[in-house]
Amino acid sequence: MYGTGKAKLDIKELTAGSVSMWTLVYETGEYGIDDSGEILIARRDVCDSDIPQFINPLEPGYIKVYGNTEAELAVRYVPDRYIRPWKSCISIKVSGGSLKKGDSICLQFGASPGEGLGYRIQTFAEEEHMFKVLVDCAGSGNFYEIDRSPVIKITGGYMDKVEAVAPSLVEARQAADINFRALDSWGNIASKCNEKIKIRMGDFEKELELYQGMGKLSGYCFEKEGLYQMDIKDNYGNIVGKCNPVKCVDAAAGTNLYWGDMHGQTKETVGTGTLDQYFSSARDKAFIDFTAWQGNDFQVTDKTWKNVCEKVKKHHEPGRFITFLGYEWSGTTPAGGDYNIYYLKDDQPIHRSYHWQIGMERRDGSERNPLSKLWKEFEGREDVMGIPHVGGRYGNLDFCDESFVRLLEIHSHHGTFEWFFEDALKKGLKLGIIAASDDHTCRPGLSYPTRVTSRGFVSFDVVGGYTGVYARELTREALWEAFKNRHCYGTTGERIILDVRCGDKMMGDAFSVNGTPKIDIYAAGTCEISEIEIKRNVETVYLYSDEFPRKENTIKLQWSGVRIKSRSKKTLWDGTLTVENGRIISVRQYAFNQPDEGVTQISNQIIKWKSSTSGDIDGIEVELDYDENTRLTFSSGPISFTTRISEIKRGRVVKNAGGINQKVEILFSRKGIHKKAELSFEDKNIKDGLNAYWVKVIQKDGHMAWSSPMYITK
Repeated sequence: MYGTGKAKLDIKELTAGSVSMWTLVYETGEYGIDDSGEILIARRDVCDSDIPQFINPLEPGYIKVYGNTEAELAVRYVPDRYIRPWKSCISIKVSGGSLKKGDSICLQFGASPGEGLGYRIQTFAEEEHMFKVLVDCAGSGNFYEIDRSPVIKITGGYMDKVEAVAPSLVEARQAADINFRALDSWGNIASKCNEKIKIRMGDFEKELELYQGMGKLSGYCFEKEGLYQMDIKDNYGNIVGKCNPVKCVDAAAGTNLYWGDMHGQTKETVGTGTLDQYFSSARDKAFIDFTAWQGNDFQVTDKTWKNVCEKVKKHHEPGRFITFLGYEWSGTTPAGGDYNIYYLKDDQPIHRSYHWQIGMERRDGSERNPLSKLWKEFEGREDVMGIPHVGGRYGNLDFCDESFVRLLEIHSHHGTFEWFFEDALKKGLKLGIIAASDDHTCRPGLSYPTRVTSRGFVSFDVVGGYTGVYARELTREALWEAFKNRHCYGTTGERIILDVRCGDKMMGDAFSVNGTPKIDIYAAGTCEISEIEIKRNVETVYLYSDEFPRKENTIKLQWSGVRIKSRSKKTLWDGTLTVENGRIISVRQYAFNQPDEGVTQISNQIIKWKSSTSGDIDGIEVELDYDENTRLTFSSGPISFTTRISEIKRGRVVKNAGGINQKVEILFSRKGIHKKAELSFEDKNIKDGLNAYWVKVIQKDGHMAWSSPMYITK
């Protein structure tokens, strides 16, 4: 509506995460704006640009607001002023006068050069980043968007590291493509990177040119069996990247290992980007094999659903890239909570939890609430699947119907949720494990943590996850069969190879034994493996790290967990470690997810850190000069305690910190652990009845993988 005015920006493009100054100018329309009228400049909830403030140019987020009017302008930032997904707004309230047609208001984002800080734009790339301008001309409380809200393009930046992506399993003497991508500091494709890199894998060396952050080595032949790793160096000889491990086998084993991310959203709901951008990014930037789109059902109009159906079909290419049709059933937790619904076939109906944001008055009888009514709707169908997950809401496992629910999401952009899977085991459910991203930034399969979002909290705390699937071929039908059989596992976003077997059975299988089951594990990490944990139900029955000698001068200290199961789950661990009767020589941090989190060594007796966890691990390795009288005091919000070196020498010290899986562990670091591990375990204490055996792999960098259990009945 032109009567509400118009707006323009003096820039067209910015680099993700960059700090600069620019100006948005709003010009009043033909209606003017009355005393008590209001202008809103809204941004998407997922946006993680600086939080606006209007007072101090020396602090982040400064915006200067001025205009050619004698009316008073009351400016403030309101995190919940408008509707999802545009809740966060700069509010400009008019008082002491009014604005006539043609009056202008300027918003200068960032201080002028030499006067203070610039304004940091969001950390993820976006083709059309909108500053949505809405106006209440009459002071009535009704807002209308101007005819064209201004947009800019946000691009990736400069190279921070390089990643190579190759098939995890290959046959000897068969050609395979290896894709390369340069990433900036925020996990975007470094589109400003046009340079040569040097790759080395065994005796093979080659120079490769990256163009706009992308490159490809076509038809590389893995000549013989074994595990392959790759170094990637820049022109100065510095190692700037790695490739996922590649296991080369002499002959095909009947199944291959495929990677996917089955959970994300676009601007049709609470994310960014278009459906075309979403699917092409998964295929051509993340290089994953399969994906799905899972918009919140109460925001999906019939028109949107029709478009989703068309785009899923358009991007589906059997043998190359697989798409699944689906949506997120997003009822309240008491009615079922969050379950992702997937279809095997195209052009299926959407049965929403309710029509909350698309018009409750338009209800057409298609909604199914509570969740049990949805399962009733699908009764007898083999081509529908539901997967519970934890986001803001968590899936209510009381509604878990194993006719449709065979898997559970253990990790996503929101955090790590082992407690969720343990709850399923305690209920006697036979579920497999996947991981995904719930990406909102149009980067499925390549989702990175965001900064403090527009509503004042870190929405996405960790790297999004991957699902590894053992399937006979890259088709919907083969993947679906593998999902149903639980032949899959989840990781925290690294392509860790994990294979768990018992004789001719594999992860996910349910079977009976008369004697003692022998569990064989093969793991190949993207860096050194620090621990492999075998669990029977919720009990740890074997720790692989115990097989290796201790580093007698290095202590590992790590913390993990969440406060609660609901939306504000994150645990703040800011704290200190003090050493008495000893000396800190050095400290190494790992698995911290935010750039302003980390460790500072204050002295040779004090370490200080800033940290938060969302079920994931943060930790430090501390090299010490100590004796038997050395004492370590850990102090943070969730827990404080003191332990002696003599206690740690007797074994791992574990302190429960309340909350959900909140704990602190102190142990000696291990030496001699490599990127590959092969081991066998026989559980001589197997219980009568059903036993769920599952494996957790933890790398030195904190990344993890979890196998689906083998459900073994004695």
